[in-house]
Amino acid sequence: MTQQDTATHYSIDDMKALIETMQIYKKDNSGKGITRIAYGEEDEAAHLYLASLMKEAGLEVYRDGIGTLYARLPGQDRSLPAVGTGSHLDTVPQGGAYDGALGVIAGFYALMQYKPQQLKRDLELVVFRAEESSRFGFSCIGSKVLTGKIDKERWEQNRDDDGNNFFEVLKSLGYQHDNFDDCLITKDRFSAFVELHIEQGKRLENDKKTIGIVNGIAAPTRFSVTVNGHADHSGATPMYQRQDALVASAEIITDINRAACTEAVYGTVGTVGKLNVTPNSMNVIPGQVKFSVDIRGIDTESIQRVVQRLNNSVEKAEKDFGVAIDVQPISAESPVKLDDSICQVIESLCQKHDISYMTMLSGAGHDSMNIAPLYPTAMIFTPSVAGISHHPDEFTEFSDIAVAADLLAETLGTLANQ
Repeated sequence: MTQQDTATHYSIDDMKALIETMQIYKKDNSGKGITRIAYGEEDEAAHLYLASLMKEAGLEVYRDGIGTLYARLPGQDRSLPAVGTGSHLDTVPQGGAYDGALGVIAGFYALMQYKPQQLKRDLELVVFRAEESSRFGFSCIGSKVLTGKIDKERWEQNRDDDGNNFFEVLKSLGYQHDNFDDCLITKDRFSAFVELHIEQGKRLENDKKTIGIVNGIAAPTRFSVTVNGHADHSGATPMYQRQDALVASAEIITDINRAACTEAVYGTVGTVGKLNVTPNSMNVIPGQVKFSVDIRGIDTESIQRVVQRLNNSVEKAEKDFGVAIDVQPISAESPVKLDDSICQVIESLCQKHDISYMTMLSGAGHDSMNIAPLYPTAMIFTPSVAGISHHPDEFTEFSDIAVAADLLAETLGTLANQ
């Protein structure tokens, strides 16, 4: 596909330059990857820069009460629901430059391929806040606020590394923090929504496909686990007298991994990615361990079997190691089916332009999970080199990015003229 000749003022080279520019907005204390934590200084600066750039480009730009960024290209009939696209700018610590940000930048590029009033409907880009769970322990917070899926009690309880919850961070930055009604998006806002994202896996690369057409998204079930043992001198305490919280935790973590491996045939995965040990000293038996559990998949029954294995393992560890264990649920989301009709539009365009593609599911969660219950929604994946994501080595070839961005632009235009 080639760029449409209706908007030569924003080229594929401009998009490439913006991808590079956005990499400047990172916490530069380690030199590794991109650290742009939700609502951190770098995240705020990136949103403000992009808002200024899109306004300068002639789009209608505004930010809502939690800082969600909207940019709209007017269509011919402004009474009709718009066609939306978008993703997020925040990253995990020492993450990559493409996760989330590519969907935003390609979305901006897609809107700029059309002139105002060229299409029947408006096009709108949404830049969601706090998609990553790294800071607050909950994913897709921004899109949940927009769609009325607020879990106030749990969001108040979970705190970031500085001891602040989501609401306190909003307040400190001057955002709306006690009533989100003005942030809700109406059911007639969009007629369709398409999110572009890197795959974060190896299927496209392994199958030598340029595009993934995503028709379903796996959902996470998450827990916070606290194991309370007894801290003692590592040299003076015999092995049979120990209440080692870390050894007990290791047994549970290993069991979760085994359970997920058993369920892998259903696409289920289990991960323990964060672990805090107290007192964390070489010569002291660990007295307390806190760790997080992330179980996700597309088969609800399979997910529940891994959850049951976790519960059984906790009960056994308490008996075997003399520890007390508290398991607190963080979230339990449902897998999401995406819209077949939009997937068919994307597929027909791939066939039209002889783009290699495959239909697939997303193992990672995305803001589209919260958008899909309100509007017909689909996703476009572009390959991740070696399947690497959430890592400094995350990379997507620009030739693949260009194909995906042009495909997104034509998909949005096709849907906007329906």
